Amino acid sequence: MENSTRLLWRQEESLAGRRVLVVDANDPELADLPAEQVYLHADDYTVGAHQWAPLPTLPEDTDLVILPLPKSSERLELLLRGLAGSVEEPLEVWLVGPAKGGIRGGVTRLSRHADAVTLVDSARHCKVYRGALRPGPALSLEQVESVVRVDDLDVISYPGVFSHGRLDEGTALLLQALAEAAPRGKALDMGCGCGVITAALAHAGCNVTGTDVSATAVAAACSTLNRNHLQGKVVGGDLYGGVEGRYQTLVTNPPFHDGRDRTMSITRRLIEQAPRHLEEHGEFWMVANRELPYVQWLDAAFRHVQVVSETNRFRVYRALR
Repeated sequence: MENSTRLLWRQEESLAGRRVLVVDANDPELADLPAEQVYLHADDYTVGAHQWAPLPTLPEDTDLVILPLPKSSERLELLLRGLAGSVEEPLEVWLVGPAKGGIRGGVTRLSRHADAVTLVDSARHCKVYRGALRPGPALSLEQVESVVRVDDLDVISYPGVFSHGRLDEGTALLLQALAEAAPRGKALDMGCGCGVITAALAHAGCNVTGTDVSATAVAAACSTLNRNHLQGKVVGGDLYGGVEGRYQTLVTNPPFHDGRDRTMSITRRLIEQAPRHLEEHGEFWMVANRELPYVQWLDAAFRHVQVVSETNRFRVYRALR
């Protein structure tokens, strides 16, 4: 159980009889909060929420919204604007998060959309604040999209998606290596984000599937394909959970963080499970910070591994099943 969830459990008296929507839930155990009714919205597929979507839908009987602090301030702003656009009268909202994880800036942002913001409780290195969310104009993702031109493609991204509004250095290096290799056939973009690699593979003639744990990323990748009139499929899932069959090419720029925490466990699972999703002689392409010790995992999972290109910060690996 997250510390912020434990702090919310301390508010048992205040939650009694309430009908709560938790927005951008980061902990499946939030579903068990001591309220009369708890609805979970999440961007993260692994939470197993009632709503897996970029923006929440407010159930009619909701009288309290709880918002765990997102890791991105842009994401927090998007959620607050989306919520404000879905209410016709002030609605009580709680913001909860780590005391040293940006909650102060989150409260400043909350105060732009809510009145009477006050501290409710502080424990377990977390704080929870209460305010009255003011109604605002309706909001759609199209209103907050960013368009980045990458070679011949228009790439769409939304706040909170990895590398929002720009092409990150690692992905640029991977795209260059893929262009020189000219992959064909059935391809999988694992952790597709805004869909720039998915679109590049589709543009090159691949039968491509993109997958991501984030509902907002999936929406962005779909928009990227549509904007460029490209064929492809984008699905949500936890690593390989949303995909079927085997692929000739598997491409990834894996996550270096899980929420606010640095982690390599996701990439280790991704590498170890990759061969069972590749056809015989299939290729696994990955870009990663060169400081990270991924070579030993790649060597254990594949028969041949090479560094295709590198800079002083990133390496592109090509591994053969």
